[in-house]
Amino acid sequence: MLTGKNPRAAIEVGQMIVAHLNKSDLSMEQLAERLRLKPGAKMINLLTGRHYFPLDLIQPTVEALEMEPAEFTRAVLRQYYCRDSVDYLFKVIGDAALTTSKFKNDEPREKSDKKQSRKRKHRK
Repeated sequence: MLTGKNPRAAIEVGQMIVAHLNKSDLSMEQLAERLRLKPGAKMINLLTGRHYFPLDLIQPTVEALEMEPAEFTRAVLRQYYCRDSVDYLFKVIGDAALTTSKFKNDEPREKSDKKQSRKRKHRK
């Protein structure tokens, strides 16, 4: 699944961040602070695609810039994995989420009512 790093994808990630940064009220320095990065060269290298965007910064970036999480996550993963692998991962995760959601919605009403009743008793 790992096919080597993709410099083009790193540039695309940087462009996405810059586009959302321009729409936001944040400066580059403020974003760096929220990501717990030193403002300056490291942040500039991430925005220009000279450095690969770390996976652990996806969530704080999405939250700071109010980005669409799936789209940004897919772009970041494409820095490290081929498009087909990333697409497959998203399909599998999406299918699993739908299955889980359907299973929860198919639960008989009386079971759901009993669970709620038990939760209320534990709170008291």
